[in-house]
Amino acid sequence: MPNLHNLALDNHIHIPPEWQRLDPASLKGTVMVIGRSDTGKTTLARYLFHQLCRHYGKVGFLDCDVGQSTLGLPTTMTLALSTTAEESSFPSRGEAFSYFVGSTSPRGHMLPTVVGAYKLQVKAQKMGAETLVVDTTGLVDRAAGGGALKHWKIELLQPSALVSLARGPELEHILWPWRRDRRVRVHELRVPKHARERDRETRIRYREKRFRNYFGKAGTLKVPIRSTVVFGIEGMSRGRILAFQDEEGFALALGVAQEYERNSQTLTVCTPLTSMEKVSSIRFGALRLDPATGQEL
Repeated sequence: MPNLHNLALDNHIHIPPEWQRLDPASLKGTVMVIGRSDTGKTTLARYLFHQLCRHYGKVGFLDCDVGQSTLGLPTTMTLALSTTAEESSFPSRGEAFSYFVGSTSPRGHMLPTVVGAYKLQVKAQKMGAETLVVDTTGLVDRAAGGGALKHWKIELLQPSALVSLARGPELEHILWPWRRDRRVRVHELRVPKHARERDRETRIRYREKRFRNYFGKAGTLKVPIRSTVVFGIEGMSRGRILAFQDEEGFALALGVAQEYERNSQTLTVCTPLTSMEKVSSIRFGALRLDPATGQEL
C-alpha cells in the first residue's frame, strides 16, 4: 500500500555506544525489538535495519505499531523491503505490503495483530529477505495484555534475536523466560537519555495528520456489496474505516464508508482508490473516522 514514510536516520540522532556494540553479522533471521512507548524503540529498529542492509542482500522492516506507525497508516502494519545495500533513505523503490487491523490499538484486536505480523513475516521470507527487523507496539503492560501479546508474537514469529529497551523492570515479565530459552538470544539495552516521551494529545494529532494527508486527495468509489467479499459486514456504518484487500489479504488502500444505497446494495466509500479491479475483498475495522479532519468519531 502506498503512502510510506521515509526511514532515513537523521544525522542529528545520537547512536549510543551500546547500540553500536550489537554485531549485525550475528543478527540473521528475524530480529524483534520490544519496549514501552517512547523508549527509542523505533529509532533502534531503524538503526538495526540500516546496519543490516550493509551485511545482507535483502532486509525487511516490519512496522507493527498500529497506533503510531512510522511506515504505513494508523490501523495497519506494514512491511517494507530494501533494494540495495547502500540505501540511506528507506523505503525508496523497495516493495511494500500492509495488513489491516482496523484499530489504532492492539487491545481487543490481538488476534488480527498477531496473524497480520505472521503473514507479513512469511511474505518477507518469500520475497527473499535474509533478515527481518520487527518494530513492535509499545503495549507491554501485563494488566492490559501486553505481556501475552509479546509472548505469543515471539512464539509465532520465532525470532533469532530479541532486542529490548527498558528504563527499569517493566519488561521483566516478558523477558524472564526467554533469557533461558535457547531458541532466542536476548539483548537487553537501556533506554537512551535522549528518548523523548510524548503525551496522549501529541499521539492523537500525529494520527489525525496522517489520515488527513492520506484522504486529502481522495474521491469516492461505489462498492457493489452484493458481489463483493466483505469481512465484518456487521460493522458497516457511516464513518467506519475499511480496507480494500488483494487476493492475499493485504491492504491495497483504505477507505471510509459513506452512504449505503439499500435498493442497489451499493456502498459509497471515500478513498484514494479509483477502481475495484484488483480488489478481492473488503474488511471493515473498528475505528470510525472523519476523513476530512482525520479525527476519530
